[in-house]
Amino acid sequence: MSGTDNGEGDNPNMKKFELYIKASAIDKETKGSCPICQQFFMITCLLGENQEDIDFKVFTVQADCPPKNFASGWSKKYPVVMVNSARNKAGQDISGMMYDTFEDLETFFESINKECPELKRKNAPNISAMTVVENLYKHFNHFIAGSPDKALVGELRKLNEYLESQDTKFLVDNVLSFSDCHLLPRLQHIRVAGKAFRDFDIPKEFTYVWRYLRDAYEQDAFRSTMPSDQDIIFNYEKKACNPPKVKGKSKGKPTLEKFTYTMDVPEDILSGLDNGTAADGGAAQEEEQVPIPEPTPIAEPEETLEEAKPEPEVEPEVAEEPETTPPVEDQPDSGTASVEQQSEPEAVTSEDPKEVDSTAEQEEVGETNDAQDQSPAPDADENKENAATEDSGLVQTVEEEKTVDPASNGDVVGHVETS
Repeated sequence: MSGTDNGEGDNPNMKKFELYIKASAIDKETKGSCPICQQFFMITCLLGENQEDIDFKVFTVQADCPPKNFASGWSKKYPVVMVNSARNKAGQDISGMMYDTFEDLETFFESINKECPELKRKNAPNISAMTVVENLYKHFNHFIAGSPDKALVGELRKLNEYLESQDTKFLVDNVLSFSDCHLLPRLQHIRVAGKAFRDFDIPKEFTYVWRYLRDAYEQDAFRSTMPSDQDIIFNYEKKACNPPKVKGKSKGKPTLEKFTYTMDVPEDILSGLDNGTAADGGAAQEEEQVPIPEPTPIAEPEETLEEAKPEPEVEPEVAEEPETTPPVEDQPDSGTASVEQQSEPEAVTSEDPKEVDSTAEQEEVGETNDAQDQSPAPDADENKENAATEDSGLVQTVEEEKTVDPASNGDVVGHVETS
């Protein structure tokens, strides 16, 4: 898949690069289920939509059959960025460089991101949002492996409350941000694999989570990069405590049936959203004429307030009440596929590596990356405010000529070739 041709192929300021993501474990060609790969695919698409100096191509690669230009210096992890020609914001030529760790990937995308501060991980609103969602995927992995759903539901409740408190459509803005690119691929895994293996549904009372998903399904950057339900399910078969409960699925035997993509929202939840249970775009609900508490996801009956009765008159000789100083309220914290073969990349160097724990972030994916270890399953009564940090990923840039229709058998927009 290629980024949009801006007619500026000879422009020395154009940033040309290739993004390599894991291919489907079923057909070996379409997009695979790796949530980290989708995260950076989304970031690349969003950068390509907003910057005219981006020219990218996307490859799907079989995990056990990497391209020849990966032979030197590859960490054996995905995704991978190979730079054809580019200069970073400091003017340094980074042509021929390869980036394949979180630290290096973040360095690369930071160096070409000029117009999208919301796609930077260390943007203050993203830092705040990431603290809310950082433990969600970890608890889902424990749940799939057999733990009770208590901790997972607690994390979803925390997400629902955070979304309710925001005056935005998504986590930090009315456009997708870095934290959304981190959360949405994992939330889709929770929805699809949770249902397939443990008959788990996101609780309907979490209306703000459902509104968030509804709005996200309308975004091309999410839809066009989404793996099929079948790939997501196959990804968890070796780690799930039970075989999938989906009709026609046989453990360890993926088939080439028509791919499906779950992007619906239950009708009864949609009805509640349309009736104002959760307002579109995160806008605040209209206030009632009679003062009531801040609205909750589930509508409650109006309360009738009794008229205040007049207080008895006070005799003049009664002692005056002492003056009181009103308490000071604490303020809340602010919180791309056909391309020519590339020459072997030079040794990887990264500029200004960020303080990111790449190992922890990439270990969360239940796929073929080497040496992936998870933290021990938490106690069933583990507090939902668990503070373990899951590293996020990095921003990648994309320009697309076409969009991907997930319903068209999982093909990527434009065309995706395997290497």
